[in-house]
This record gives sequence, C-alpha cells and structure tokens, in this order.
Amino acid sequence: MARSAVSKVTTVMNAFDRSGSVLRLDEVVTRTGLSRSAAHRVLTQLRTEGMLRHGPDGYRVAASSLQVSRMVDYSPLRGVASPVLRRLHNDTSLVVHLGVLIGAEIVYLDKVAGSSPVSVPTRVAGRTPAHASALGKAMLAKLAAEEVDSILSGPLRKSTPATISDLPTLHQELARIRSRHGLAYDDGELAVGLSSIGAPIMLGDGELAGISLTGMVPAHRLTRVAPFLTRSARGIAEQLGSATTSEQNDTVTITDDMLSRVLRTLSSDDWV
Repeated sequence: MARSAVSKVTTVMNAFDRSGSVLRLDEVVTRTGLSRSAAHRVLTQLRTEGMLRHGPDGYRVAASSLQVSRMVDYSPLRGVASPVLRRLHNDTSLVVHLGVLIGAEIVYLDKVAGSSPVSVPTRVAGRTPAHASALGKAMLAKLAAEEVDSILSGPLRKSTPATISDLPTLHQELARIRSRHGLAYDDGELAVGLSSIGAPIMLGDGELAGISLTGMVPAHRLTRVAPFLTRSARGIAEQLGSATTSEQNDTVTITDDMLSRVLRTLSSDDWV
C-alpha cells in the first residue's frame, strides 16, 4: 500500500530522533525506508516550510523546534481522524482538511481531495493565516479575546478582497462563531470562489485542532452538512480522550453509517 503524504512527512521527522541530529539524505533513506526521490521531496518541503535546515553536513531540525515537535506529536490525532476525513469526503465530494493552530497560522496535517476537480490552495504541512478561513476562525473562537489579540498582534494579511483585515471585525465574527457553538464559515476569504465550513476539535493541554469542508459551494448551503461536521469533530475528540473499546468502535461505525445514509439522500444538485 502506498504511503500517504502525511505518513511520509511523519516518518522523515521521526528520523530526527535525537536533539541536534544531523542526517544526510542517504541516512534519511536508510532510516525511513523511503525511496531516495521521495525522501528528497519531503526534505525539500520541510526545509521550505522552515522545519528543517540544510547545511554542508546534512539536514537538522530548525531552531524553531517547537513547531516541529508539535507536528510530530499530532500523529495520534491524524490516525484517529484519517477514516473520518475519508468518510466526509466520500459522502460530500468536498475537500476535507485537518489542521492545528500554531501561532497565527494553520498547519495542515491532512487533506482529502480525492478526484475533486476543485483546486484548493492548501497542502499537507503547509500553512495559511488562521483569520482567513473557516478552519482557522473555528479554532480562534475557542480562545479568549486577549489571547487572540496577542496572537494576531500585527496587521491581518488579506488573502482575497473578502478576507477580514482588522481585529474589531474579526472579534465580531468570532463572537458569532461562539454563538453557533463553534461552527465557522468563510465565503471566498481564503480563495476566490471557494467557501468552507469548519469545526474545532479540543485536544488535551489546551491544544486546538479543527476539520473543515471546502468547495465551490454557496456558503449558506454548507449549513446542511453542519451537523455531520460537528458530530465528526466531537467523535474525533472523544476517541482521542479515552481508551478505545469495542463499544466505542460500534458507536463510531453506527454514526458513520448514519451520516452516509443521510448525506446520500441528498443529490449533489440539492445541496451543492
């Protein structure tokens, strides 16, 4: 079975298992079992994202190692979320994201696009401004206003003309999201012509993650899938927060089947 992009990134990062490790490309290939070309692609991507540095002796974890260690520590989240993301994509044909909030940005841990013809300008291990998407706003809404001010201390960068660009407006939007129990929407704020709906996932120790659905869909139509997105986010958090049992597995299966049956009663023309 081919490895996913997330699996390759995690495998390479886990190769740097000791603080200060410096590895050449051949050593990464040996430790990960990836082909030379695949290992080089992942290393180049991680260096571009600022997670690794490349010097004469090889690759090393960047000085900003907090972001790197957080990325690696999210492997349990990715494992639990992966089948949920695939199910959401299969049932909605929308692009599904899993991300975490790191500073003022989203770091994407997973993306399921399948054969969707819609081009969404995101990628696994990539970053986008948190204030510019439903996924990011869903997570920001879980923070106190003072913390949001601290994180977004500089000017808010506009990704499109519709992106919120000032803190007072953003705070008003976050208040609306809280009134909807965490559901966030964006209408062309990250990319022109695309809309999203996002829901937060509460992790331990105050960590924040979230999932979202994105497509060329009128934003108001996404309200029809809101209950399923909320249920999926809650299910991921519950599975992470307690030991897996056969009873839990049965519950998740029943929930997934119910979600599929309901969504499949709606034609794509009906809600998309």
